[in-house]
Amino acid sequence: MWIPPRATDKPLTWGEWFWNGFEDWRLWGNQVVMNLQHGRGGLNVKRYYIWKARQAEAHKEVWTDPKGYYFLNIICVLPEAQGKGVGRALFNEVTKKADAEGIKCYLESSRDEPNTKIYEAMGFKLVRGMDCDDDGEVCKLYCMVREPKVIA
Repeated sequence: MWIPPRATDKPLTWGEWFWNGFEDWRLWGNQVVMNLQHGRGGLNVKRYYIWKARQAEAHKEVWTDPKGYYFLNIICVLPEAQGKGVGRALFNEVTKKADAEGIKCYLESSRDEPNTKIYEAMGFKLVRGMDCDDDGEVCKLYCMVREPKVIA
């Protein structure tokens, strides 16, 4: 799922502000339900907030283009479909649009290998690591940016 760009000088609309807050409450509510159903299972909410804090730091450092970025929030390709061009097709739809608009693309990979090499083949460059440290348990993420290609 790609999130469209928003200019950095453009404040959040009331709707965006509401839905961002709603998502936090929905996450909290889902965690409570999971814990009731399965004991202490499901998503570790503390780690979610650690990730969001590190992500905000990374975005402040990396997201310097005032036009904003197309942000790849999540992409999944079933194992049996991998290596057949499905992922590349999902990328190409957005990167073509980003190229036409002159806007960069951004993603965070949860794996160095093989993911960063796959994304590099699609024009992304590793710009920063992001360590999400929960009392010594570290999850490393890889921040990557793709510059728009000039269309002649």
